[in-house]
Amino acid sequence: MISLQRINSKILPRQNGVSMVELLVAMLLGIFLLYALVEILINGKQSFGSANHLSRLQENGRIATNLVISDLRRAGYMGGNSNVPNISGSAGQVPPAFTCSTANTTWVRMITQAVAGIDDGKGGYGCIPDATYLRGDVLTIRHAAPWVAAGFDANRIYLRSSLFEGMIFAGSNQALNDVGDQPQNVRELMAFAYFVGDSGRTCGGQAVPSLFRVSVDGNSQPVANELLPGVEDFQVQFGVNGQYVDADAVDWDNDEVVTARIWLLVRAECTESGFTDGNTYTYGDQVYTPNDSFRRQLYSSVAMIRN
Repeated sequence: MISLQRINSKILPRQNGVSMVELLVAMLLGIFLLYALVEILINGKQSFGSANHLSRLQENGRIATNLVISDLRRAGYMGGNSNVPNISGSAGQVPPAFTCSTANTTWVRMITQAVAGIDDGKGGYGCIPDATYLRGDVLTIRHAAPWVAAGFDANRIYLRSSLFEGMIFAGSNQALNDVGDQPQNVRELMAFAYFVGDSGRTCGGQAVPSLFRVSVDGNSQPVANELLPGVEDFQVQFGVNGQYVDADAVDWDNDEVVTARIWLLVRAECTESGFTDGNTYTYGDQVYTPNDSFRRQLYSSVAMIRN
């Protein structure tokens, strides 16, 4: 009688284990595939990071440029008044000066100086904190609000204007500052000063610069606020006598400024692994070769000045 064991040995094939060589080959193939997968993930992460940095740069650059240019195009607008030097009122206008006090409303009332600049410094602008200002030019812009005032805040400074008359007053004195000509309108007086400052934040141990803007608060007194992160430098040149010059070459009492050209150097907030910015950026009176790991883009635009 044939045993069951002999039958099974003839019918069923012999099962052998995996050899050491096969095991090593399988492990090597697995390691190779894992390495390739890790490389794909790392490259994908770097590509996503680069695209994200570039997208942020482009967005911040466009927004910053549009903000400054929009204000420059409104510079000198005083509610349709054609005789700005003769505007008076209970608050009245103030002779232009390169000062900016946070304790009063004098800065916003320097209306005959629609545009002004300080070259690579903040000068006597006390409204720009020393600890905040970093570098670059300061650009000051003054104009009446593009909208008509719907009411009066007691301490805010307004302009009531017609074509030939104008009165500057605090909201609490609005009834005492009428003009005879019609039509007329009332608008807030506005002033802005753009500069590059320290945001107070860091990324990877590196300080994050930002574009700041001094504007006036509800009492028409200057206050500085951060606008956009990543703006590393801000330069301005002014069109005078057929050429562009820096602010310190302008005779602000006599020269007629017809255009202003701005440059904004915008960088990523954080460094990018594996990237080196070896470009040389030439703008305004600056030549800059950073040679670091921040992505950057340079933006430039020109605006006509109302005269």
